[in-house]
Amino acid sequence: MPRNVLLQSSAKSNFFIVWSEVVKNLKFLLAYPIVFVFWAIFPIFWFIPFVLQGQAFVGGLQSPSFGEVAGTEEFIPFIILGAILNSYVLTSLYGMGESIRREAYRGTLDYILSSPCNKAFILIGKALSESFSSTLYAISQLAISILFFGMELTLGIIMPVIFIIILLILGLYGLALILAAASLRYKQAHDMAHALEYVFYVFSPVRYPVASLPLWGQIIGRLLPLTYALIAVRSLILLKQNLPAIYLEILALLIIDGIMILTGFYLFNWMEEKTKTSGTISHY
Repeated sequence: MPRNVLLQSSAKSNFFIVWSEVVKNLKFLLAYPIVFVFWAIFPIFWFIPFVLQGQAFVGGLQSPSFGEVAGTEEFIPFIILGAILNSYVLTSLYGMGESIRREAYRGTLDYILSSPCNKAFILIGKALSESFSSTLYAISQLAISILFFGMELTLGIIMPVIFIIILLILGLYGLALILAAASLRYKQAHDMAHALEYVFYVFSPVRYPVASLPLWGQIIGRLLPLTYALIAVRSLILLKQNLPAIYLEILALLIIDGIMILTGFYLFNWMEEKTKTSGTISHY
């Protein structure tokens, strides 16, 4: 069979695996409709502490001193965008890294590991379905920001922002595959996911600009894809810059994505084979 036909067949099979896993996990989500009520109401309460904090610290919702460092005095929209993109970090790390343990709890891990497909694509499908909840969170947060805090979004901004979020997710999936590989070996990814969560939260500009970190913290932050995604998205939405102005951030995301995805696939496939041949997979 010609090589190009084999590649097309393999691509279709992998797409079917991802799609099937997304559909299965979305059915789990839709079985509990109260989740949608939660995501519709919770973001409103999430804003209240920051509004009160702004009133207490600076007497309003704008801060000139914050603007000198961040480039914008509107600190609530700044924090909102940080929370939205950081939610994709959480769903990627926990959705993929913890999925192996969840399958073990459900008693279906043996069937997954014995299937003749690449297990990494099963995990990608799980992570994609988890990202659905982050998208609901993002939509509700953005709606509140537009209605109450004057954030402006146009079609010309939305499309580049979606492109940047996709680049962020790709890099996060590569990192999550590395976490899943560690989960195969050590049987528990929750603590490692927590550690990575705090690394992103502290060293990426989720709630404050990178410039506010010490030099060594800025160096760590520049190694994380979330940092470049946040800088790019805030530049487009809050600073009204155009796409060519953030080409360095996009280039950095592309480089990180390539490294993370290749490393993630290699380590996961290698660890899967290693645990099978050593027999440690039976410890589940």
